[in-house]
Amino acid sequence: MPEFEETIELPDQDKTDLHRLYAEPDGVEAALFHPILQVWREVLKPAADEMDQKITPNWANRIVTSFTEVRFADMELYRKSYFGKLMQLAEILDDEIASDDDCLTYTTPEEDALENAHHYKNLLLNWQLAVLQWEMDWNTTDLDAAVELAAISEVHKMFFGAQGITAFLDNIGFEFTDDDSQTLMMALEEFRARDDE
Repeated sequence: MPEFEETIELPDQDKTDLHRLYAEPDGVEAALFHPILQVWREVLKPAADEMDQKITPNWANRIVTSFTEVRFADMELYRKSYFGKLMQLAEILDDEIASDDDCLTYTTPEEDALENAHHYKNLLLNWQLAVLQWEMDWNTTDLDAAVELAAISEVHKMFFGAQGITAFLDNIGFEFTDDDSQTLMMALEEFRARDDE
């Protein structure tokens, strides 16, 4: 499993190792397959432990450089917000896994993509609903508005960016159709509209 780092971003070597779960070169015995749900759980598992770890200069410098309104003195608050959000999304994943005794038992990428498709669609929706709720709760007048926005942005990138953990779904040939995308967008719009009422 990938080694947990300050931002829970997978080093290139770990990404290579993860991809090897799905396709080994000729003459090399294939690694034991793990459903993406299980891979995600392992990636997110260390988040709770990181809440109390020392903030490293490298991580702090990257955040204050990326978000100019965030100061080094804000890093304790940033870490609490960032890892709190990761733990919230990890709980959504755990609940989805707990809803199906068989979801971690599939032994091929094809089975995972087919049998767990509804779980992946649920998670793509529920994770985005959580992010949307954070964004709707965000207030420019709050004293910690810059810190909170930085945490939301970093968590969003970790999940939905080009190198985010949802990109792992490409390894199993998971298909998210135009209809699926439309359904997701409608659900997000309905959620936003309820909040506006």
